[in-house]
Amino acid sequence: MTEWPDPTVYLPYIVEIEQEDGEVRSYLAHFVTMTPDFVFVRDPAGGSASLPTRSVRSIRVAVQDLPADHDSLRAEYPNAYQPWHPFDELSLEDMHKSRGTLAYAQLRRRPPAHLVIKARERGYDPTAMLNAIENESKPDPHSLEALYARRSAENDYLVIVKPGTDPYQVLSRHQISPDNLYRIVASWGFGARLTGLQLEQSPRAGVPALSEDSDIDRIEPDPDRLAPHFRAPQEQRVDGEYIVSVRCSGDPLTVAARAGVSPSRAGPRQSRDGV
Repeated sequence: MTEWPDPTVYLPYIVEIEQEDGEVRSYLAHFVTMTPDFVFVRDPAGGSASLPTRSVRSIRVAVQDLPADHDSLRAEYPNAYQPWHPFDELSLEDMHKSRGTLAYAQLRRRPPAHLVIKARERGYDPTAMLNAIENESKPDPHSLEALYARRSAENDYLVIVKPGTDPYQVLSRHQISPDNLYRIVASWGFGARLTGLQLEQSPRAGVPALSEDSDIDRIEPDPDRLAPHFRAPQEQRVDGEYIVSVRCSGDPLTVAARAGVSPSRAGPRQSRDGV
């Protein structure tokens, strides 16, 4: 099994699939989906494989260890070790024209050292970037640069698309990766960490800004990161207590036992089971 060649991306899984004819195929995977109809594997670069479930005899998934600096880097740069969107890689050229690598790293939420590695892959000379990282300092908090950084800071938003609209079309159009997708009554919504620039400016010509997209019903701040189905007013919330909804085919006590929690109560809730 060859190792994943990009040290800036965490590869969670190695998947071995044994087929009915005895052949064993190995995949480096960012996520794996198994359904009654197919087994789908995708790597961090977007490559994928799909096999009919009926042709699969067994599947073995090995979980890879996190990089030693994973948690410390993500505390400062939340996108550290995440797959690179093509837009991020293409925009590395902008970094060479910008005021400095450190400001760009803060905007992209990726460690400067990872940006250097990707720049080298794309044929850029990282020497000047490394010098910039060493010599850069944080801007004065009252400067225009600091104001720009605050305006560009990521925030949590819930984006509701209009009924009948495929949310993946909206995500692709605006080159956004969702944190979650929600089914909301007759429509769909997705949670995302967006910057002010992503809301107000389009990533490319000919595409409306996200806030002006005709397929979007509304965009609202989502500071609590709660599923919108069961969001309760602040005054009605109890710290440490949650409502967990399971599928109609699931048993809430079984789910709770599997998760290692003891529910205070379990039973039907609005035609769904709650824990």
